[in-house]
Amino acid sequence: MKKNNQQRVALVTESLWSMGGANRVLETFAKMYPQADIYALFGDTASLSSGLQKHKITYSALNRRWFIKQLYRYTYHLWPLHIEKFDLSQYDLVISSSSSVAFGVITPMSCKHIAYIHSPMRYLWDLKDVGIKDFGFFKRAITNFILVFIRLWETSASSRPDVLIANSQFISKRIQKYWGRKPDGVLTPPIHYYEGVIKEKDEREKKNGNKYVVAGAPFEFNKKGEFLLECIKDTDIVLKLIGSGSKEPGLRRKYAKYKNIQFLGKISDEEKWNVLSKASAFVMPGIEDYGIFPVEAMSAGTPVLAYKAGGILENLVEGVNGYFFTEWSKENFNNGLKKVLNEEWNYKKISESVKKNNNTEDMFKKKFMEY
Repeated sequence: MKKNNQQRVALVTESLWSMGGANRVLETFAKMYPQADIYALFGDTASLSSGLQKHKITYSALNRRWFIKQLYRYTYHLWPLHIEKFDLSQYDLVISSSSSVAFGVITPMSCKHIAYIHSPMRYLWDLKDVGIKDFGFFKRAITNFILVFIRLWETSASSRPDVLIANSQFISKRIQKYWGRKPDGVLTPPIHYYEGVIKEKDEREKKNGNKYVVAGAPFEFNKKGEFLLECIKDTDIVLKLIGSGSKEPGLRRKYAKYKNIQFLGKISDEEKWNVLSKASAFVMPGIEDYGIFPVEAMSAGTPVLAYKAGGILENLVEGVNGYFFTEWSKENFNNGLKKVLNEEWNYKKISESVKKNNNTEDMFKKKFMEY
């Protein structure tokens, strides 16, 4: 294979609306291959990091539809068609960073395709009922009918990549169960650890009322944001919500009236670390494929309360860096949060606990190159 600076490289993903966890991984690939072109179904280049903006970005025809940012989830039945339309015939290497269909691009015989899988399409499989539970009868019936055909496409397309890499053991198991293909490896996402001084309890619980807990963008169907806000709204616990997502506008309208709930929106990395490092706890109410946000929080010494499922099982050790809750009920969640808030934590030990099993950006690059 040609050397990196001679290879014609394409990076493929689905959504470029913001710099969330998946696009942070894409950014790492872009640093590894600064000459690479980027292909995406939809997005907004202006919302990306300066590093990604330097690359040539090609969007599918879906991105030209009116109000696509608000409605792109309603076009999911068209995603397989449009991902296959990308012309990658001139490339030597294709790297797909896939949360749904990007792995299904069609590449030429001479091209090597490495697929980094954040997850198979969640609402096709084990999270199907979570994704459509709020739909009416007719919408649910139509959706279920369409999902049958997308499942057939997805299981067929899973044979296309030359190399499949899962982002966690949890996703590796999901791939094996639903695609019937064992991934070639597991490579956890690159983590940017907190680099400041770890705050102790007195700095996190000041007498002037600054004590709070924080959550990271729980604004998609699998992240259970509304459940979290229902649990918190009538308590005296201050909750700060970082980031954005499709359900954020509706949740803002419904819950902004509660003085203990603060929607911070998109904030800078410096602000993010300031919020995470001074929090009394980080809460993760949903099922994450991996969970970069809680790992970042733990690197800042902040204990985590998480629902006991998904990628977080690979990082949270009860009594060391947090606790689990096991049911989506107010009582179970609030009992778990009380336990986290009342524990006498060793905050430096929490910070060190996640550095054993996770990759820095440099470690990620080195391990990825082995593929």
